[in-house]
Order: sequence, then structure tokens, then C-alpha cells
Amino acid sequence: NILDRNGIPLAVNRQTYVAQVDRRWLPTDGEKINAVLLKAIDILEKNGETLLDSIPIKNSSIVPNDTGQKTSGGFYYNFGTKNKDTAKKRYDAWRESIGMKGKTKKDLPADQMLAELREHYKIKKSVPDETARKIISIRLDLYLNRFRQDEPVKIAEDINYRTVSGIETNADELSGIQTVVELNRYYPYGESAQHIVGYVGRITENNMESYKKKNGKTPEQDGYNVYSDKYGQDGVEAYAEKWLTGNTKKKQGYLKAEVDASRRVIQVLEEKVPWNGDDAVLTMDIRLQRRTEDILKEELSKMREGIEPYDGDNQAPLAHNGAAVILDANTGEILAMASSADSPYPYDLNDFARGIKTEEYSNLAKDPSNPLFALAFQGGMEPGSVFKMLVGTAALMEGKVSVQETILDRYRLRPTAPACWSKYGHGRVNIMDALKVSCNYYFTAIGDRLGIEDLHKWAVRFGLDGPTGLELLTLDNKKDQNVVSSPEVVERNRKRTAYGSVKQLMKDKYGKDLASPQIKEIVDIGSEYTRLIRYLTDNKIFREKDKAIRKAANDLCDISYQGKWSDMEYLRTFIGQSATSVSPLAIARYVAALVNGNRVLETHIMKEIRSPEGKVIQETDPKFEQLQIRKKYQEAIKEGMHRVVYATGGPGGHGSGVKAFTGLDPSITLGGKTGTAQVVPGQVERNTAWFTAFTPYDKPEVVVVVAVPNGKQAGNAAPVARRIIEEYYRLKGQDQHNDLLPSNQLSQ
Repeated sequence: NILDRNGIPLAVNRQTYVAQVDRRWLPTDGEKINAVLLKAIDILEKNGETLLDSIPIKNSSIVPNDTGQKTSGGFYYNFGTKNKDTAKKRYDAWRESIGMKGKTKKDLPADQMLAELREHYKIKKSVPDETARKIISIRLDLYLNRFRQDEPVKIAEDINYRTVSGIETNADELSGIQTVVELNRYYPYGESAQHIVGYVGRITENNMESYKKKNGKTPEQDGYNVYSDKYGQDGVEAYAEKWLTGNTKKKQGYLKAEVDASRRVIQVLEEKVPWNGDDAVLTMDIRLQRRTEDILKEELSKMREGIEPYDGDNQAPLAHNGAAVILDANTGEILAMASSADSPYPYDLNDFARGIKTEEYSNLAKDPSNPLFALAFQGGMEPGSVFKMLVGTAALMEGKVSVQETILDRYRLRPTAPACWSKYGHGRVNIMDALKVSCNYYFTAIGDRLGIEDLHKWAVRFGLDGPTGLELLTLDNKKDQNVVSSPEVVERNRKRTAYGSVKQLMKDKYGKDLASPQIKEIVDIGSEYTRLIRYLTDNKIFREKDKAIRKAANDLCDISYQGKWSDMEYLRTFIGQSATSVSPLAIARYVAALVNGNRVLETHIMKEIRSPEGKVIQETDPKFEQLQIRKKYQEAIKEGMHRVVYATGGPGGHGSGVKAFTGLDPSITLGGKTGTAQVVPGQVERNTAWFTAFTPYDKPEVVVVVAVPNGKQAGNAAPVARRIIEEYYRLKGQDQHNDLLPSNQLSQ
């Protein structure tokens, strides 16, 4: 089981019905087998069931082809990869495993392979291709399991009572088709914490390759039945698979018995009781998680619709996504981590556990709001002004500014610098008041003194340039990468963008479909006009006398100039923009380090692993890097964040977060910081809104971060954070009340 920090189940096994084929009771004639399977498929689909589909031939009219592989006759191969070389290797291995290596041409398109398999299994011409594909899928599963004669092959899971009744009613026509009770995965809160909990599914080629790479042997060698066992595919289900599973050899049981002709046990000869998997206990509080998700959803809807406090100029019509993190400031434990998407399609882990329908998955995968993406811990975004505490700390520690030094806001440091958001300026401000009013002039000025190298040094120390340590980001195809802008980062991004621009320019304008190595070489040449001319002629992309060659070289030079490191990019870095890209989780971690005694903690979602008997097998202890920051500097940064929320006047004006926290319960104390990151110049609707806070002020327990892409301005993230903070204290008070002893015990 997967449990939250309070022992509330998030993933459990429950009894469900499955439909399966027992080859020992099937007809011996192949065409009669097809008739049985056709009848079974008809009953399953009429009752809304999803057939387990393991054949790598897919139908593009049902599942849109996004594999990059060729579609022929409406069918295509899907081997779980877009890499052509890997797909080819998997095709060859599959073709050999199903016994078709010597019976077909080497490389058959999907529709032709389907036709060959139809003929091989003698499926009648009257059967539609899609239905034939499903029959073939079952026949291949039976073939691949041919050495496990006594093991039935599942064809549908978690089937309903109507389906069970239909199969039993038609038992005379369904020889070999059975319904049995089996344990399957169930998620009591399937529409919450999906990116954290994850889900299980049938073992894939990617799973098998990854397993062998990590363990030195295949899942099958370790005891898994790769044709029927479930395996963690994402989230904690994937990370904790080795503990959660009961499928490995050391946990498996067996029964040797004497049976009669009806397969009833007469005498047990030998038995080994199987072990259950271990329990994974998370740091997350599912109550807080669900309320955070609800708050995000409600507030994002209000933002889009322009409902108070998001009315008038605050309305953010494009705010379809948001993220929130609640982190224990002293341990790095994640109490809640929500990614919200305004999607019309339900994202329920139970759909994945039963085998999500291809149309359902396609809807989720193609939805522009991207509900499958974990914005809270994978979303790289410019942090805007929530980055300024880092710049301030670095400048103080490097002796580039003092706590009491005031700097006059002259609106713009120099012509290439970003302007201060207040066109009237903030007057003379010290670091506390500069944080209070989020003065761009002040932070570009001290950043200019500091320099990019020293900024990077401190960004790495605070964990803003590097991984967060989150376990889920160690999984295959996940990235735990946060970067702060620098000449190298900007150049890397420029080349990536230039690659696409060069490819499109040469194809659309000049009719030249360049190979990938050619595009890369052109990008590397950059703005060297003479070298570009020589390259274009030497590689016969243009003839030497072609008049278009000079125009193409000029166009390519123009592309090379775009997005280069400049003084403007240099100065924008100090206000959390340029090529800086960090996740809300990374921001939470860095803010925690500002207020917890300067301990940069590894973040984690795994609390402990417990055996079925309740014994703790493994426990996650806090891991951190200790920074040495002078106490008066720590206090200055904290005071600046306090003024953001509470200061109603003073140098520069009132705090940038005061409005959102007016009327807050006085027993709740905090420090905070607003942030607005400009994503597309001149389009305020595309700005990312941020707010981060720590609470309580004197002895911080938690850090809260809210980020809203297309949230327009920081003032829109602050009310969301306020509601989350209030909910944290409400649940905390509820827990403290429940922990009180009854009055008769108190008197003893």
C-alpha cells in the first residue's frame, strides 16, 4: 500500500473481477478459437470494458499516431519510443518472438504485418481489421505464454457485474473464457496527487530495459510474469516498485496439490505462503493536498472569469494552469504539491490502473492545458522577483552592499537595463525596503556590482542551479534541473532555438530540406557571412552562381544574432528573468534555506518503508548543506519579506503583498515575496505570477509557493497563497484539538 503521513491509504489492492483465457479448455481448432475470442470481445465491448491490448500494431483512426513511425493503411507500430533505431531493434525482437521471422519479409509496414497475421491465424475476411487486430493480440499473448500452459492469459481487468453475467450466461459458447476474482490496484483518491502517487500498468519494453540496466537481470529472471504482472509506471508506484511489489521470487508463494478431474484439491502436498509487498509512507498530508488542489482550481477559475479579487485589470483570462508547494522548512518534507490544469478530461489514476482507453489517454496527452505534466516539480519557469532574496543575500555576503546602504531609484540603471515597475521610482531604499516594494532598480544596481559569477556561486549553494533531490525526479525520462541564466545557458538556448529557425527558413523559403548535421554546422558557424557562403556552396546546398545564396546567408546571420547574451540579458538575470528556469519546488527549497538557519535541504516525498507487520525498514532522514550566512544578513532578508506583507508605508511605499493579506487572522504571522516574470515582452497576459511565504514568522514551520503561468501579475498569486496558509493552520488546529486527552484523563 501507499499511505500518506497519517496512514490514510492512497493506493491499495482490492478484489475485482477479471476475464481470462485458459488455453487448456479452448477448442483445438484455430478457427473455433477465433470464434470464441470474437464472442468474448463482443460481450466485453458491449459492456464498456477495455480489452488488454499488448500488440504493438495500433489503429491511427482510434489512437492518433504521435510515435514518429510511419502509418500505413491506417495502422502503425508503437514500440514505446520515438527513437527510430530503438524502434527497429524492438520490431526485430518482437517479430522473432512471435514466430514470424522466417515467415514474413524483413521489414513489413504495420498493415501488411496485420494481414500476414490474419492469414497465419486464419481469421475470416468478414471480421473487420480492428476486431481482427484484437483477436490477434490475444492469440499472440497465448503464443508468448506457451511455456506456461497452466497460467491463464488475462484479456480484461476490473470488469463489471454485467460483463461477468454475460460471460457466464454464454459459457457454452465461450469454452476457455473464465471470470475470476483477483487483487487489482485501487486509488481511493484517484483524482488527487496523481503526479505524486503515480500508477501501475502492464510491463513495457521500457520497463524491461530499465530494470535490466539497474538490476543486472530481467524482470522475468527476478520472478515477474512480464505478460500479466503489474509494474509501477510513474510516481511513487514506480520509485517504490521494489518495495511495493509482491511479484519477485523471494515474495512469491506456491501450492503443490493433488486434484481430481474437476480440478478440486484432494490433498495439499506442499505450500509456501506468499509475502505481501511493503508499505510506502509518504510525507504528504492528503487532506492538505486535496484542499490545496481545490483552492488552486477555484482561484484559477475566478482569475479567468475576472471575479474579485481578480476583477478589472487583475483578470487573467489565460490562467489555465497553476502550481502550489507546501514544504516543511526544517526537514524538506513535502506536505502538499499540487499541479492544476483546466482540463475538460478527468485525470483519474484508476483509469490507468484498469488500462486506460486509448481515446481517454489521447485526450489527456493532447489537451493544451497539459494535465499530465507535473508543473509543481517539473515546471521550469522564470521566477521573477521571488529571486531577489538570493541576489540580496549574495551581494551582502560578497560585500557589495550593506544592510543600511540606500540606493536612489532612478527608474533605469542604464539604457539596456530593465525599468523599475514604478515609473516614478521608489526614492532611496535599503535592502529591506527594496524587497518590500520589489524595486528592480535596486536589484539591478547591486547585481551589477556583484557580477554573474558570484551570483552563480550563490545560486548553486542555495540549490537554485541544480537538482532538488526529489526522489520522483530520479525516474527514467524525468529531469531535476533548475538553471540560473548565464552566457553559457543563454548560448545553449540560442542554439536550440536557432536550430528550429534555420530548419524552417531553409525549407519554407528556399526549398532546402537540410539534414540534422548540416543544420547544426550552420548554427555553429553563426554570423560569419563568408564562412556561411563557403559552407552553402561546398556542401552543394546552393550552386555557386545562385543569386539566392547571398540572401540565404544574410537570413542565417540574422537568425544567429537573435537571443545572444547581452548586457540586457545580464541585468535581467538579477530580477529573476532572462534564461533562468526553476520549479516551484526549487523556490520552496531556497526560501526554506533563507529562514531555517541556512540549511539547504534535499526535498523528499518518501517518509519511510514499512513491512506488512509495521516494522520500519527504511526511513528518510533530512539531508542538507549548511551555509554560513551572517545573522544580521539573514535577519535583513526576513525583515524585508515581513514588510512585503505588513508594511503600509515607509520608504518606497507599502509592501507589494499588503493588499492580499489585509484582515488576516493576527495569530497567523508570515513573511512573503511577490514575483512577476515577463514571458513575452508587451503581453502582460502571459506574465507568470508568483508568491512565496514562510510561516510562522518567528519560528518558521513551512514554506508555501504558488506559481500561475499566464497569471498576469504577482498580486494574483498572493490571494491563492493566503487561502492555502489559512487552510494549513485550520488543519493544524484540528489535529491539535484531536490530540488533546479527554478531560477525565487530564485530571488523573
